[in-house]
Amino acid sequence: MSSSSLGVVTVSEQTRDAFRGKTVLLTGASGGLGAQLALQLASCGVKTLVLSGRKQEALEPIAKQCQEVEMNSVTSASTSTTTTTTILCLTCDLSDKESVSKLGQDVLKACDNAVDVLIHCGGVSSRSNFVDTAFEIDETVMQINFLSGVSLCHALVPGMMQNNGRGGRVIWISSVQGLVGIPSRTSYAASKFAVQGYCEALRAEVASSNVTVHCVSPGYIRTNLSKSALTGDGTAHGKMDVTTENGADPQDVAVEILDKVAKGRNDFIVAATPSAKAAIWLRLLCPGLLQTLLVKRFEKSQKKEKED
Repeated sequence: MSSSSLGVVTVSEQTRDAFRGKTVLLTGASGGLGAQLALQLASCGVKTLVLSGRKQEALEPIAKQCQEVEMNSVTSASTSTTTTTTILCLTCDLSDKESVSKLGQDVLKACDNAVDVLIHCGGVSSRSNFVDTAFEIDETVMQINFLSGVSLCHALVPGMMQNNGRGGRVIWISSVQGLVGIPSRTSYAASKFAVQGYCEALRAEVASSNVTVHCVSPGYIRTNLSKSALTGDGTAHGKMDVTTENGADPQDVAVEILDKVAKGRNDFIVAATPSAKAAIWLRLLCPGLLQTLLVKRFEKSQKKEKED
């Protein structure tokens, strides 16, 4: 991690070298962490940066910012190490299987059947008790957070494995809640636990083909994740949770993620609070105590809801 002349946190030179000249597909690029990852990748001199999100009008401003970042990077860098970046926008609704399948096909077509890096950042959270959650919401959250990524892996990873020895990278943004399941997040926790297991198994299968798999578990980040979270009937939560509002800066988190990937880290946690880190250790060392604490947390939240 380093700072530019303007005081903006940027990725390290090692990270720029790791991503320079690569073709990258980034989902969830319309805002929040995804947008910040896009801007940092643009500064790395990637060959092609494919930005994906639900709405074209939300992607276009990010693409424009990426072009500006890339131009500034080219101007300030030595001409012998610069790469002109092609930036493309491809819309995709991760909740729609056909839309995800089409994204996989379209990105291969646009990138001459070769994608070096898949960053699956798109996702949705949930906010509802188990008894208040329709089964269809469980399915939707699982499709967006897990199955869409599986579909993209099927589309892109075989090409990475046959990439003339160059290999590739899969970077999947999971969550601390994929390590510890907290009350009123059953759908979300299930989808993120699935991501953890899938990445662990996939990593072993593709390692000999020089493909690396990185599962990133962020804590709270200042994004709109809680506002767009699905409630039990499918409506948006529509509120900025205090924990999210006080979360880490998405720019700092984006830089930390890319820097750690460039250093070869596979499974790692970012932006986690001390309590989240403690919960992860308790799950391993003292699961009974963690269970007691989670029950108390749930009972406290239910009492507060009744009082409100």
